[in-house]
Amino acid sequence: MRFAWPLYLAWKQLFPSQKRISFFSLLSVIGVALGVNVMIVVIAFMQGFQQKFRTDIINSQGHARAVPLNPSPVWPQISKELLERDDVLGVTPYLQGQLLLQNRSYHSIPFSMGLDPEDADQVIPLNEYLINGQLMLEGYDSQDLTPFPTMDDLEDEVVFITRQVANRLGVRPATIIRLKDANATEQIKEGKGEVRVRRLDPFVPSGQWTVTFLDEKSYRIEESTSGFKKVGLLGEPPLDLGLGFPVFETLPGGKPFEKGDQVRFQSFRSSILEVYSPSMIEKAKADELAPPHEVRVGGIFEVPWQGFHSEALIGTMRFMDEMRGTEGQCDGFYLKFSDRLAQKESLLSEYCKDLEGDLDSDWLVVPWFVENAWFFELLKFEEYLMILIMIPIGLVAAFAIAIALMTSVMRKVREIGLLVAMGGSQTAVGAIFCLQGLIIGSLGAVFGCGLALLFIRYRDELMSFIVTGIAGEGGQDEVAQFYDFYSLQVDYPWDSPESLSTFLAFALFAMVVSTVAGLLPAWRAARMNPAEALRSE
Repeated sequence: MRFAWPLYLAWKQLFPSQKRISFFSLLSVIGVALGVNVMIVVIAFMQGFQQKFRTDIINSQGHARAVPLNPSPVWPQISKELLERDDVLGVTPYLQGQLLLQNRSYHSIPFSMGLDPEDADQVIPLNEYLINGQLMLEGYDSQDLTPFPTMDDLEDEVVFITRQVANRLGVRPATIIRLKDANATEQIKEGKGEVRVRRLDPFVPSGQWTVTFLDEKSYRIEESTSGFKKVGLLGEPPLDLGLGFPVFETLPGGKPFEKGDQVRFQSFRSSILEVYSPSMIEKAKADELAPPHEVRVGGIFEVPWQGFHSEALIGTMRFMDEMRGTEGQCDGFYLKFSDRLAQKESLLSEYCKDLEGDLDSDWLVVPWFVENAWFFELLKFEEYLMILIMIPIGLVAAFAIAIALMTSVMRKVREIGLLVAMGGSQTAVGAIFCLQGLIIGSLGAVFGCGLALLFIRYRDELMSFIVTGIAGEGGQDEVAQFYDFYSLQVDYPWDSPESLSTFLAFALFAMVVSTVAGLLPAWRAARMNPAEALRSE
């Protein structure tokens, strides 16, 4: 038990009253705890960003991309062969190009992609990215009832565009607004009934619709401009009136519709876009008649992957073939693999090489992490840079510990001299202050890890408070455009080995730095002359 009594004395120096820690030691522990907390939280957020970007990339382009080096007319057969492999879960062909969109005097040249609506969602979850178009609702009781579009709404004459393209061109998809204004015979009260639209046709005409309930089971719907009228029954299949498929139902626990209840709708037809392709421009140069191709805006989509084009268009394969002046071509496949391959990049890379060999030399199979290697290199560089920036935080804490222990040495000169006079070796005396540094570092690491866990647990609330205080109420949306903290997945130590290693690494770093910080005070204490120390005040 050579170091038993130095450890006991080190603990007594930190807790002289047995009830509370000394002031200087407390400051040192707080400094270490804050340093550990900051380092863990920053690295945890960086790891969360990497995981988020990884998920976003895979969802926008699959696990890999198969690209033909030469045009392949037999790509449907190759697609079928790929789907027959055990670890291939989805295959979707695509066509790419650049198109010119025009609406009145506004123009946009988005990145354009043609997909097969029937199987695209097996690889790319586009339905999750489709959103309603934005429409300013002016009425006090107005309510946007436009349903979210799906890939089933994608047709040869219907396209999806990103929000930036829609804003640049001043266009919108078809929209339905429910108006509960004061002109109604009897305004529908909250909690009484519910009206929704199951589907919205992009070709729905603009108009004003009025629904009048004749009794609890029947209603009449009419269009004010054309005078069209039709009677429907609740509980029967919804009416397809161009408006979409209106559904009338009673909310759970609510009162049914009554005779005289009235609901008004305003429908807006989707905007028309004129589309020009390079082939049309070539025809125009040759004095050939090349009228623009007209399509309707079927929906707005937003891909969370920041590397995806902010101005983009999605249409069908046939639409892109027609625009490019080709027939039955394919620019490649987006591939989705099983979890066995997706979870390990080494297995995925090896599988892609084998797949490339099976397809022959005319195909190139590129994994997602190879195609986006530049981005993750930047993220890794950012992570290393953050670590280099945070190292001085640890050094500041080390200096604080060294100063606190040096102060303790100066205040305990007589006690140190007495220990040496009683037979204590220089090594044991020096070990007291090194052990004090170790105890301070250990306590700071424990409290720092605890603070980090609290920050991770309540990160949304804390970030909202900080961002709102700095940037105001609208600051969260602006911050989320670059770093979406609020949807970020940050793992706890018990959830992933990577998170556990982060906590342990910085806790160990704090303990080592704190122990090293005690070396100088320990060296000074060990070199004291016992006679001079005992004579000092």
